[in-house]
Order: sequence, then C-alpha cells, then structure tokens
Amino acid sequence: MSLYSPCSFTPYGRSTLSVTVLVTLVLLLVTLLSFPSYATTIMSGELAKHLKAIDYGKKADNTWVAPSTTEQQQFEAVFNAFIAQDFPLAQELATPIGYDVAQFFDTNTQSTYYLLQERASLHSVEFKGGGTYVYNPLGLNAILQAPHPKRDTFTGTQAIDAFLYTQTKLLMLAGTRRDNSHALSTCTNGHYEASDVAHQTESFFNVAHKYMSDFDDASVFIQYHGFGKTTLAKLQAQCDVDNDLMLNLSESVRYNTADAEHSILHSLRRVVEDEGKIAACVYGNDTKSLGGTWNVQARYTNGSSNICSTSSSASSKRFIHLEQSYNVRKYHRGSMQKYLKQALENYFL
Repeated sequence: MSLYSPCSFTPYGRSTLSVTVLVTLVLLLVTLLSFPSYATTIMSGELAKHLKAIDYGKKADNTWVAPSTTEQQQFEAVFNAFIAQDFPLAQELATPIGYDVAQFFDTNTQSTYYLLQERASLHSVEFKGGGTYVYNPLGLNAILQAPHPKRDTFTGTQAIDAFLYTQTKLLMLAGTRRDNSHALSTCTNGHYEASDVAHQTESFFNVAHKYMSDFDDASVFIQYHGFGKTTLAKLQAQCDVDNDLMLNLSESVRYNTADAEHSILHSLRRVVEDEGKIAACVYGNDTKSLGGTWNVQARYTNGSSNICSTSSSASSKRFIHLEQSYNVRKYHRGSMQKYLKQALENYFL
C-alpha cells in the first residue's frame, strides 16, 4: 500500500498552483509581445564609412518632401528626447515619422555616438529626405552642419571627418542635394530650390538647428559651404589675395569686426593665418560677397525678426558661414579639421 495518495488536481493542489503560475507567465509574455518595441538599435563599425554611404541622389530627382507643420512638431519632440538622451522615448516618437535611433560604437575613435536617421532609403515612396543627425554627448559645444553635402562638393565628407576629429557635440547632414527639388523655396524670392535647407524654414534640418540654438546659448555652429572659380576670382579681388586656397568667413551679418575679438570666427581665422597656407578673409572686413545673409539658420541664431524674409541686423557671435574654394575642399580637408579643432579649443578652453 502506498504511503501517499496519488497527486490530485484539486483547486487546492500544488499542481494546480504550478499550472496557474505557468499560465500567468504565458499571458504576461503574450501581453508584453503585443506592445510595440522601442529598443534602440545597437550598431558598431566605422561611423565615417556608414555616414559617407548615404545616397543624396541626383540633381532634380524631386524626391525631397517638405514636412507638414504636424510632422515638424513631431520631429521637434523626437529631437528633444534624443538630446535629453532618452533614446527609448525618442525611438517611440520617431517611429510614426519614419525615423530610427541607433547607438553606434565607432571602432576608429573607440567612442559611442547616437544616430537619428531616416528609415527609408532614397527613391522609396516613404523617403522624405529629412537628414541625418549624430550626437556625441561628451563632445565640445559645437554643431557642425552640411546643408549642401553633395552640391557643395566634399562638404558632406568634410563635415563627417571634422566631427569625428574634433569630437564636437552634433553633426547635421541634409537628406538630399540642395538642387533636388523642382519647386522653389518661398523664403528666398525664388533664388533657391525648396530642398535647399539653408534657405528653407520648413525642414527637419531647420527644426534641429532651432532646437540646438535655443538649447544652449553658449553653443556655436560651423556650417560648411563651397564656391567655384568665378566666385573665387571675385573674392580674391575683394580681399586682395591671389591664393587659390581661400576661405570667406562670415557671421552672416555684414559689418566690420575687430580682429582681436573673442569669437569663434576670429579664433578660426587666426589659426588659419598662423600657418599661412590658406588665405582667410572675413566678410564685412575684407569681402562684400558670399556672406550667407540669406542663410535661415544664421538668421535664427542671430535673432532675425523673420528668418524667411529678413536679414539679421546683428551677430550673436555663434554662427560661422564657412565658404571655401574648391581646392581647399578637395585637397586640404585634413588641414581644415586641424584648424577647427585648435580654434574650438582656443575658444572654449
């Protein structure tokens, strides 16, 4: 005769308790899986290679899509969470507007960065051309911008390399070529395409710029641009130089500034001039052309009353519209990032 009765499946038996626990766990798992996942994507490799693989398309592709007011508001909320380093929330908010958040360990710099990038690729029906944003929470308080990453040849590559070399806070890359659109921007009297984010207020690029400009009034902006042979000759004559390696530095406001002043513009000018290889001319002091006074990001940071239509009357000393001759952009990007790093350290440290 058995000392114990067979196991009973009564409501009070231990087996029933085990089944109940198991069923509860299964139901909990099903419930959790029914919610959308907002985990940050984890990536590693060469960040420069990843960013330089972005396809900006061809002239007049007409793939850039102007974001609606609602989409711009959504993107601002995403960007707020992104800069606050609440990356799960940023991903949750980014999903409806086609963006993803990624944590990227760069094997070259041995540093971790955070990417806010569009999910759809060029020519997809879901592509908007909103741009790519790379955040370095430990970086120097400067934002590097490439609004014309392909049309101003080499400026996209230059901004990427300079961001990684200088270890600055944020990199902003436009999503398409400046001449992608058939339509014209309403902000510039028909002078620029709508896809040109430096002359367009209705863009994710401009939303990000405005957020960063307001976020910390000690931050500075370096926006990369380039000019060709015809403009080079004009600027050489104005600045009285014959060097084909030339910069035209501007705060996007035309007036004389003191060479000895403490500003990021003159900090960079002094570093460039110390080596003597590249001519560094200053808009308002030396030149009267190509000063970026139509630049909407500069206008915003300089406090314009209407960035779409009104030039700034004064400079905040926080924004450099950096125009460079072709040979500087092609052959001397390494020198330029070295100059910028030294200028930023002189300015901030």
